[in-house]
Amino acid sequence: MIQGYKNMKNAASEKSPLKRNITLDEVANSALFLLSDMSSGITGEILHVDSGYNIMGI
Repeated sequence: MIQGYKNMKNAASEKSPLKRNITLDEVANSALFLLSDMSSGITGEILHVDSGYNIMGI
């Protein structure tokens, strides 16, 4: 295990707009969406599944 991991995980959740960490189900649902016909018009995008952490520019 990475030393200080729990502290890093808690700090990330406190700084993210949703104030929580993502779940494995959220990652899986995002992958399923990209594999489905609903995403057929999406090309060249990066999908950040991170509780909004990326938009904070941190």
